[in-house]
Amino acid sequence: MTDTAPSSSRDEFESMYEKYMLHHPAEIRARLRQLIDKRCTVMVRAPGQEDVTTAALALGERSFWIDVPRNAELTPRLQSAEKLRFESAIELIGVRFTTGPARLGTYEGLPALEVDLPAKLIHLQRRDYVRREPLSSLDCKLSVPAAAGGDRTITARIADIGGGGLAVLTSDDTALQPAVGDELEHVVLDLPEDGPLTVRLRVQHVAKFDQNGRTVVRAGCAFVQLSAQDQARLVRYVMHLDRLHSIRRRELGA
Repeated sequence: MTDTAPSSSRDEFESMYEKYMLHHPAEIRARLRQLIDKRCTVMVRAPGQEDVTTAALALGERSFWIDVPRNAELTPRLQSAEKLRFESAIELIGVRFTTGPARLGTYEGLPALEVDLPAKLIHLQRRDYVRREPLSSLDCKLSVPAAAGGDRTITARIADIGGGGLAVLTSDDTALQPAVGDELEHVVLDLPEDGPLTVRLRVQHVAKFDQNGRTVVRAGCAFVQLSAQDQARLVRYVMHLDRLHSIRRRELGA
């Protein structure tokens, strides 16, 4: 997702997450150290470029080392970008920060990229994720038993989504009859501008209500065993939704 929001909207967006923002260098270094010690996957994005998947290597006095991308063509892009956005997760705790361009060097005799330590870092725990309603239609695909045997795929609407889970809406005349404790495998989310993401869900609660003469089932679900890379993608999407909601509030208030 390309960041096209004006600076005033970005400022308002960041203020929404101010309580999760770390500013003290020692706290920032501690989170970066965890990324290294736990060998977390790190996603790096330069403005207008696709994500680069890499790994945290080491902390310097005033810098942070990451592995070079497998695709050598991507390294010059990280070197020439004015700003780089980093996203990862430590045991389902979202970590996000921005810093300057990368510098090519060596770490333990191998090529590596060095960036300056960030001035601030978002440290957002799973329980603190805010669920947001998508501003446009957002669907997911689920596998359900077919009458003739085997499975078939149905499409259901996502009512809201956050870094820890989502709520899915389906009518009671489908083969999907969720119950608390059920686990839904191979659920495919089609995230706008970010492509499909396959997740596993655990049903936490179920409610039914009438809508236009039909009974609609709402199942609140939690994500199960997300990888760091998938967690980072979800964090990015939820924050993107926050920014869109912020822009809409500004427009309505204008």
